[in-house]
Amino acid sequence: MVDWHAVYVELKGWQTGIGSLLGFVALGAGALINYHLSRRRDKHVRSEEISSVALALYGEVLLLRISAARLARFVGATYLRNGASQTESSFDKYFQEMVEIPEPRIFPALAPKIGMLPPLIALEIVKFYARIDEAKAWLPRMQDDPDRKYSYSIIQVIEPAVNAVRFVAPALQEIEKLTGLTPASLDLDLKDAMSAWDIEQEYNDAHD
Repeated sequence: MVDWHAVYVELKGWQTGIGSLLGFVALGAGALINYHLSRRRDKHVRSEEISSVALALYGEVLLLRISAARLARFVGATYLRNGASQTESSFDKYFQEMVEIPEPRIFPALAPKIGMLPPLIALEIVKFYARIDEAKAWLPRMQDDPDRKYSYSIIQVIEPAVNAVRFVAPALQEIEKLTGLTPASLDLDLKDAMSAWDIEQEYNDAHD
């Protein structure tokens, strides 16, 4: 027969210990819940920040991409219209002002956060701005210089400009998926640029 009085006395002796154990379990459970809630909140905040960075770069890249296509198209059209022998004199300061690509504002400000983006997006965005810089750097060298005994090929400008326009498109599409943006039309006219590139490449190959 169970001696309930003895059991009660025994349990009473353990009361403090049991209370402490239950309190410890409750504290542990609370800490674990807070940890998971904090992780979820941090993940949400990080996701929002990634989307904000991606959206800001998306807007700037779209505009610069249009400018890069315009530069490549105008250089190509000038080459096709005037011929290689007259091209240098055509790329004067007025031409350069007409096709000037605006200075990036958002990319320099967000450069430290580029690594937060998915690898495909981050890599192609960085390459895009590098190609833009390359095209801008070569454009002034296309101008005629009487002290220079040689000339630069239009490919030096067209190639990075065209590649900037083409190769960043998949990254823009990934940003659209990431942020839920309505896909933009990414088709830009590069026909004159590509025709001039092909003709100039054939000329260079023939004279190598």
